[in-house]
Amino acid sequence: MTGERSRRGPDVSENARWAHPARPGVARFDAAGHGERLDVLGCDLVLHDRVRRWAASMRGVPRPAVSFVWITDEREWVRVDLAVPPTAEDRTVDVTAAVRRCDPPYGLTVRELDVLTLLAGGLTNNSVAHYLGTSPRTVGKQVESLLDKLGQPGRGAAAAFAVDSGLLRLPVPGGCAELSALGVGMLDALDRRPAALPRFAGAPRPAPRRFVPRPLTVGLLAPLLGSYGADGEELLRGAELAVAEVNVRGGVSGRPMRLATFPLDNQDAGSVDSAFREVADHDLSAMVGAYLLVDERASYERASEYGIPYLNVGSSDLQATWVASEPSVFGNVFQAGPRRSNYVRGFLRFAAQTGEQGLWRPARRTIGVVEPRVADGEILPERGAELLEAAGWRVEFRIRTEAPYDDWSDVFGQLRRTTPDALLLGNHPPAAMAAFQRAFVRDASPTLVYNVYTPSVPAYLAEAGEAAEGVVWASVTGRYGDARGARFARDYARLHDREPGHGLAGAGYDQIQVLARAWSTLTTPGRPAETVAALRSVVHRGVNGAYFLGAAGQTNAAFPDENPDPSLSQAPLVYQVQGGRSRAVHPSPYAEASFRPPPWLRGPSL
Repeated sequence: MTGERSRRGPDVSENARWAHPARPGVARFDAAGHGERLDVLGCDLVLHDRVRRWAASMRGVPRPAVSFVWITDEREWVRVDLAVPPTAEDRTVDVTAAVRRCDPPYGLTVRELDVLTLLAGGLTNNSVAHYLGTSPRTVGKQVESLLDKLGQPGRGAAAAFAVDSGLLRLPVPGGCAELSALGVGMLDALDRRPAALPRFAGAPRPAPRRFVPRPLTVGLLAPLLGSYGADGEELLRGAELAVAEVNVRGGVSGRPMRLATFPLDNQDAGSVDSAFREVADHDLSAMVGAYLLVDERASYERASEYGIPYLNVGSSDLQATWVASEPSVFGNVFQAGPRRSNYVRGFLRFAAQTGEQGLWRPARRTIGVVEPRVADGEILPERGAELLEAAGWRVEFRIRTEAPYDDWSDVFGQLRRTTPDALLLGNHPPAAMAAFQRAFVRDASPTLVYNVYTPSVPAYLAEAGEAAEGVVWASVTGRYGDARGARFARDYARLHDREPGHGLAGAGYDQIQVLARAWSTLTTPGRPAETVAALRSVVHRGVNGAYFLGAAGQTNAAFPDENPDPSLSQAPLVYQVQGGRSRAVHPSPYAEASFRPPPWLRGPSL
């Protein structure tokens, strides 16, 4: 409960601006439901079907007037004032409606207006959270915020102020019945039960209303902006395909799924923070997302405040550590991709296998490493160099690159001086990585080019062209080349008229399917705490491998280094560009083709 305190009081001038920001539309509705405009240039929404229905329901409300806020499907804020003559006894007289568009009063968000409406019914934080499908902790923060904005000392004062000012939302959030003593609650109840409305001579019988279950809305935090935007498009398209398939199956327990997309630039902390803040204004059942290249902790802390599950396809060692060490803070955060530190182990396994097969036997076993200087972006995390040295490899150089990644002179200088057997390139923007490869093949050294993740994005192959032939690349979460992966690729191409990449397209699809599977195990899908518990226990076989998020860190495990059971883990896959297409060449159970020495690789490294 929020304690009483001293506050500055409401801003009367701001309230006046909200009450009269534009010319109102005024209309009179008769008992038959016919509306007659009483103004000339006022708000056009006054004859909207929704206003007409509320005017009809108003005859059953024993109040002379009811005022409230209506937020349209187009997210416009509208103030509605309904009135009947106070002397009317038979309630068959005309109802007057005044409707005007307005700005959000006192800077309230949609969700804060929902919370304020339910507070007016005397609900506790737990009850408000139940109706809004969120957590009591999140509601508590929203109550604090709206009290500050309204300048009210406590919940009771805020509730009284809301009723007095018409700061109540219709339809009532969640169909809450506890507001039945208020005029808005009576109006809402009558509007939801048309058959209970008073019957008047000549009034048309209202058509029965078809019950439409509330959708399970998933917020998609997609990196659609900036130089990684092409990968964000992959995530979005994969998620759209999954939502379409779930809804064709009838949704989850009869409830349809819906996507709400929040674009962001995953290299810009301000853009990421803005997208996460925007989530608060939407009624979401869960969030999904991709990897972030800025300080991730701030984003995870904000996701934790919201209380709803946040499932992302990152490969962050830091995230896994935070969730494992601070479960009370990050208990609702899950990571669908195995940790980034598995890239070194995957390279060593690939090198060992190709050596045994006689396909690639590096003479000196030397390596160069190029990584973008971003948060948690290292190819060689803690103990990574030790793993290489223990396997007989020596790191010749390690370069940290800076955005905009258009200067590769230091890398080419080191290649000429040291000629390493392999070059490990971290995840850079597709255009930058394609430019590097085009420059590399013009004066290639006998070095195996081994990329981390970037060529999974179709834009890389499109820009690199023939220069990419023979490039090897790896992903800790990639589309398998089996029948399930092939079917996904066909369905994706049929829906989007293009082929999917091998990374985020499948991961975006899988994340939605994992959520749907978790919700399908629940009596009431969408409740945050129950969904989090279900996500910790379900196992799902997706197009990018198997998902089990119940281990420490709530991060998917890598096969076989972190979990020897392939039904509970994902295999970090190694691909090679062959004939203009990426084909899995490692590990053996999932390989579609055999590794081929690239065209530029000659001499002792063969």
